[in-house]
Amino acid sequence: MFGDIPLIPVVLQGSNGPTVSHWNYDRSYQPRMPAGAVRGNVNEQEFCPICHVPRYFYVDQKKTCLQCDGSFTFSAKEQKYWYETLKFSFDSVAIRCPPCRRRRRTARALRAQLASSLETIRQQPDDPVALLACAEATARLRQKHGAGDLDRAISHARRAARVWPDAREPTFWEGLCQVLAGRPEKAHPLLAGFLERAGRRRKHRRLADEATQLLIEIDATSK
Repeated sequence: MFGDIPLIPVVLQGSNGPTVSHWNYDRSYQPRMPAGAVRGNVNEQEFCPICHVPRYFYVDQKKTCLQCDGSFTFSAKEQKYWYETLKFSFDSVAIRCPPCRRRRRTARALRAQLASSLETIRQQPDDPVALLACAEATARLRQKHGAGDLDRAISHARRAARVWPDAREPTFWEGLCQVLAGRPEKAHPLLAGFLERAGRRRKHRRLADEATQLLIEIDATSK
C-alpha cells in the first residue's frame, strides 16, 4: 500500500555486552498518496514495528456495521484522529456505523446515570434529585434501547413528587413511563397536569413539547 518503505538499521547495546541489530521503518518517508488520501504523521502513531506497518497516509474504508448490518465509511480523517490524536492501537478499527456508536455511547451514559441514582437512593431513599434521575434514565433507556424497570421508575417518580411537591418533572416522567408501559389512560392526566404546571425554563419547554406530542398520539389512538 505504501510502496517500498525504506528501512533504517538500528544497533542497540545489550545490558551484558553484545549488540543487537534490527531495522526500523523510515519515519520521514513520504510515499505518493492516492486521490482523497490524508497524510499520516508517523511520529504521532503508537505501534509495534514488528506487528504493524506505520500509516503514512489514510484512505476511506468501506465497512459493514456489526450492529445494524448497514454499510458505512471509516473515513481517512477519522482514522487519523483515532491513531494520532487518541493514540489507538492499529488493531482498533471501526466496527459500528456512527449512529450505532452514538446509541451505544448514549446507552452506556444512561446506564451509568441509572446506577449512580440507584446507589444514591439506596443510601438516601428520599433524595428527590436521585429519584427523578432514576425515572429519567429508565424512561430514556426504554425509549431508545427497550430496557428498564418502568414500574420502579414510576414508583420513584411518585416518591419524588411527595417529597418535592413544588417540582414539575415527576408527573412528566411518571406519565412517560406509563405510556411506555402501555397504560395511556393513566398517562394522559399526568402529562396534561404537567403541561398545566410547566414553567418557562428551557428544560420544561422541551419536556412540554414532548408531552404535547404524546398527548396527541394518545388522543389519536383512543378515537
